[in-house]
Amino acid sequence: MNYAQKFVAFVAAFLLAGSAWGTVFTFFADGVTEGAAQEGRADFDFSADLSTLTVTLTNNVAPTELIASEIDGLRFGLIGPGSATLTGVSGSVVDCTGVPSPCPSVAGSPPFFSWGLTSSGGLFELGSGLSGGFFSHQPYGIVNTSYTATGSGGLSEAGTNPLLVGPVVFTFALSDMTSLPRFGDVTFLFGAVPDRQTGVPEPQTLALMGIGLLALVFVGRRRKTR
Repeated sequence: MNYAQKFVAFVAAFLLAGSAWGTVFTFFADGVTEGAAQEGRADFDFSADLSTLTVTLTNNVAPTELIASEIDGLRFGLIGPGSATLTGVSGSVVDCTGVPSPCPSVAGSPPFFSWGLTSSGGLFELGSGLSGGFFSHQPYGIVNTSYTATGSGGLSEAGTNPLLVGPVVFTFALSDMTSLPRFGDVTFLFGAVPDRQTGVPEPQTLALMGIGLLALVFVGRRRKTR
C-alpha cells in the first residue's frame, strides 16, 4: 500500500470510527440583537448506519426572558447525496400565558409541536409554526430550563405560547445517504421576526469537517493526475 492509499484508508477509518460511536457535529450561536441575548447550541448526531439523524437544540440564554431570545428555527446545509424527513420532536411544554414562572406544564401537540422541515437543493430549514410551506416562528419557541415569564415583549404574551423547554430533540429519517455529508452554513433563528445568528463549529467539529474536506481535495487531485 503506497502513501496515497494509506492516507485515504486513514481518513475512511477515522470517519467510520467516528460514525461507530455516533458522530456528533456541534455548532454554537452567540449574539445580541437590540439588547436581546441570542445564544444557542445545535448537536447533529448521525447514526452509525446513516439511517437517522437527531438534532438537539439548546437555548443557552439563562434565564430566557424575551421572545427575541427564543430559538424558533435552524437553517443548515448538508452537502452530499440523500434526503431527510422529520419524524419526531421531544421536549417539555409549558404555557406561560398571563402567568408568572414557573409556568404550568401542558400536553402540547405532539409529535411535531407545529415544527416542520423544508428543503431545497441540500438546504434545510427547521422551524416552528410551519403551515402551507411558510413559518410563523410561533408558538413553541425553545427556551432555556432557566426561564422567566414577563409581560410586554416577554414569555407571558399569548402569541408566543405554548413554549418548548430545551433541550429539544428533533429526529429525522435519512434516505440514500451513503457517507457523512459536509455541512454548509448553519444559522440559528431567534424570535418572531426572526433574527439570524451564525452557527460556529466547536473545535472537534471543525477538525472533523477539515479532515473530510482534505480527503475530498486529495481524492479530486488523484483523479486529475490519472
